[in-house]
Amino acid sequence: MIRSLKKIARPILEKLGLLTPYDQPDNRETIFNALTRLKPTLHGHRVLEIGPKDGKDSHRLASLKPETLVMMDIPAQYTQNITSSSRTPRESIPSWFQAIPLPGKFYQEGNILYLSPEALTALGHFDLIWCTGVLYHNPEPLRFIKRLFHLLKPGGLLILETSLTRHPVLKHHNCVEILWPKSQLCLRVGEDDHRLIQSTVVPDTQQSLSIQSNVSHLPSRQAVLSWLEMCGFEDISEIATPIPDNLRMGLSARKGTFPGHTYSNRGPNPSPYAIGDSL
Repeated sequence: MIRSLKKIARPILEKLGLLTPYDQPDNRETIFNALTRLKPTLHGHRVLEIGPKDGKDSHRLASLKPETLVMMDIPAQYTQNITSSSRTPRESIPSWFQAIPLPGKFYQEGNILYLSPEALTALGHFDLIWCTGVLYHNPEPLRFIKRLFHLLKPGGLLILETSLTRHPVLKHHNCVEILWPKSQLCLRVGEDDHRLIQSTVVPDTQQSLSIQSNVSHLPSRQAVLSWLEMCGFEDISEIATPIPDNLRMGLSARKGTFPGHTYSNRGPNPSPYAIGDSL
């Protein structure tokens, strides 16, 4: 009943200017504009973009003329466009990559969290890491954020954007909503979360992507902020986004001199293991 009322009321509230439409203006463009206020140019900077998706953010980042722009995505054989009837994996190097007018551009396949020590050393360190729409797809978010911390140069900047829990109670607490096994039924019909179908089925016009099968949990806003502080980030500042109802959050954070908390930091000999590091 409440969901139906929301569906009726939303178009009216949007026309009155009390709610922003879901798709206007572009959320990622808003976050990019926030970056340009912090860094009008990336001249001489090394930039890492994790999960470039359609390449729109890659083109935006390239327009700031960084010295190096590394775009990293998971290998093509592990991705499929489930909304396509052909169900073909994407190409290893996407077509939009060639259109980026930047000499120092590189496209690399791999999961940033599971790279070998040798691959991480070869990757180097960065002045800026751009990571949008990625964190909530990772089953180890705290360790993932710590990896970003290590990949940044001292004082380096992180631009992070993520989806948040929609749970009416959990979103107000410092916690994480566990979605599995519900997320294995990742397509819903209309606005009904109880009518979920297998993700291997190609959706029709009445279906929408609700919970993707590679999303096992969604954090609350406070959980994301806590993870960043635990890993050693400072100057954390939220970016106002046009996504309504606090469904997503964007933020900027800098790598601080504090290396982050450890599993045991009491006594004269604290643990050498930092929160999020591999044991």
